Amino acid sequence: MVRIGPSSKDDHGRWILPGGRIEHGEHPRDTVVREFKEETGYDVAVVRLLDIDAEHRMLSTGLDLHAVFCLFEVRITGGKLTHVGHSGADASAWIAIADLPTLPVLPPVRAALHRYIGDV
Repeated sequence: MVRIGPSSKDDHGRWILPGGRIEHGEHPRDTVVREFKEETGYDVAVVRLLDIDAEHRMLSTGLDLHAVFCLFEVRITGGKLTHVGHSGADASAWIAIADLPTLPVLPPVRAALHRYIGDV
């Protein structure tokens, strides 16, 4: 997982799965591969799409945020965990499932994890 960095006033310190913004013209599968590398140091291959979800809320900055989340199953093919994150993420780490209930996880990510691994 990766921890959201201080550039996000509303979500700083919350944990999410690796991912990020789709660049113009980029396929979502390519986005997850690129973002995984940038945020964790791992090279991954997409196995399959698991879920799609969305979140709509007003941020404290006045921004009307509408985010769409695509949850992919991936397989690590190389690289090494960097622990430092990238851009909007300030850390990356393997998190034990038993530690998830007490970890500050972004609500839509927690909901997706709940659908796939149970109470988190």
